[in-house]
Amino acid sequence: MSLRRWGAVLAGAALVAGAAVTPALAADPVAPKVTVAPATGLDPAGTKIVVKGTGFDPAANDGKGFGLRVGPAKADVRDRAGKDFQVSRLIKKGAVGSQIPLDDNGNWEYSVTVKAEYVASGTTYSAKKQPFSVFVFGWDTPVLTWDSTTPLKFTEAGDAATGLAWGLRHSWRNYVTRGGGTVTPSNGATLDTAAPNVEPYPYKWKYESSGEGTVSYTGQVTYTFEAHTIWDFTIADPRITFGGDGAGTLTAKVGYAFYGTKTAPEKVRTPSDVVLADLKLKAPAQAGDNVAVDIESAKLTAAGAAAFADFYKPGEALDTGRLVFPGKSGPAPTSSTVPTSSAPPTTTTSSSAPCVLTPDSVKQGNLLWGFKQSFRRYVGIGSGTSITASDGVEITDIDKIDGTGPPSGAYLWGFDSVQYKSATEFTTQFRGKVTFAYPAHSFELSIGRPKVVVAQGKGKLFADVELKTTSGAPSPPISQPGVELASLDLAAAKTTEGAGALSVAGIKVTLGNAEAFAKFYKVGEVLDEATVSLGASCAHLPGPGASGPGAGPGVSDDLVPDVKYRPDSALASTGADSGMWLLWGLVLVGAGLALVLVVRRRPAPGQRP
Repeated sequence: MSLRRWGAVLAGAALVAGAAVTPALAADPVAPKVTVAPATGLDPAGTKIVVKGTGFDPAANDGKGFGLRVGPAKADVRDRAGKDFQVSRLIKKGAVGSQIPLDDNGNWEYSVTVKAEYVASGTTYSAKKQPFSVFVFGWDTPVLTWDSTTPLKFTEAGDAATGLAWGLRHSWRNYVTRGGGTVTPSNGATLDTAAPNVEPYPYKWKYESSGEGTVSYTGQVTYTFEAHTIWDFTIADPRITFGGDGAGTLTAKVGYAFYGTKTAPEKVRTPSDVVLADLKLKAPAQAGDNVAVDIESAKLTAAGAAAFADFYKPGEALDTGRLVFPGKSGPAPTSSTVPTSSAPPTTTTSSSAPCVLTPDSVKQGNLLWGFKQSFRRYVGIGSGTSITASDGVEITDIDKIDGTGPPSGAYLWGFDSVQYKSATEFTTQFRGKVTFAYPAHSFELSIGRPKVVVAQGKGKLFADVELKTTSGAPSPPISQPGVELASLDLAAAKTTEGAGALSVAGIKVTLGNAEAFAKFYKVGEVLDEATVSLGASCAHLPGPGASGPGAGPGVSDDLVPDVKYRPDSALASTGADSGMWLLWGLVLVGAGLALVLVVRRRPAPGQRP
């Protein structure tokens, strides 16, 4: 008899006997499941896919999390040190930086643009030669419980589906959707979820026909925003007309009902054709059996402004886009070169607005900073010591020290907030706390919530510093929240901008407050270098130690990348010198601990403490 039937029998018996008996039945575990959409028909030049996972217990795999990689089925796809994948991310609860957040219910989601070919470590990987897949697996474990493989299928290189990729106007879509309105594509128009960096998404319009210097598409999109008395605004059936010399127009059916009440609107337009935009078109290009033409710019006409009930003025920019139709490319399309065709309608890829970092768009970031390597080593090799991270900071394998008990790598501090003016002037607050505990030496030191302030090539680093000591220690406890901890010098730092992200690497850090560490270090002591990364919500920040935004596929292909954090010998010598006070030493006397002395140690020539 099954467990559930036994439970039913026991419960029935309890009712008969008048006793309250509730058998403990274990809930069926939810099996891990991964979905990828879309997984077929991908544009080789780049398609945005959405990978979702359910049933991934955050406490499973000892809480280490799960790996996600995209690329060919190489032998090291599950290895901790696996390299040269197009995408590589760690999925875990309490994610920081570029990691994928895993919620308490075991769900996660990640969107990324994948291509059919990429270059990593000097090798070109092509889906034509080695099919690509989305791999999900338990991180750093031989257990296969969470493993899944989802093949990705790209269209033949050079092919492009017929259709029009165009979103009308991004600010209009944003205005309606963010305000609680509705957007309903229908009759051949769909949301173009493959378009990168442009949520709310633009649209894909089905190809209908071409001829006499025009290409026609079908579909309609209806907007409502009742809170602002927009009862209906519908745009349908866009048509491109080529005028030669790269010029063109976009005509569409437009109808609306505005203001007043829903049953008695003040302004009404019956759907009818209007020349909505003047276009500037790029030269046509062959795409398999089709012709592809990019819309370089689109400007609202006077008639188009009127069709918008004067929400926008004539000459204002509309979205760019891309049209694809059957034929052979040659000179710029005109009435004599645009063929007539009745090819079946399909969808198309899209051209989208660029991702740009501005004071309003910056929404993410991280700080890579390990405080001081010699201090991490000192605690890491001690007996009974610990180094722990909490509240949004991750201990990475970057600059880790061999032979330590606790993890001794540098720290990736999570993003909290930012005031951004430019790449040379910003203030950004990070999350997290790292605690160094050395019971045998009577102390516990915490550094938390670092804040970086940068202007004119200089800066300051603030942090919460707390020192807890036990009886007999040579220093009283210290608590200094938000103390000005260090000075920053960006003169030799490498600043990389692009694709909506900013990376400032190799920032020189020197101690500016000896009191915060009970004078263990002197003012001017060289601390570890730091890297600050910031990004717009549409940007993909590089992984820890990567070469910066726009570095290309493979820059963050290791979940914990094997990166040299110390670029030169000068940085490698930032251990303790003759100016450093070691914390203190204790020796065992009888059954207790007796404080001997604070030791000032001078290392032998060539020796690093």
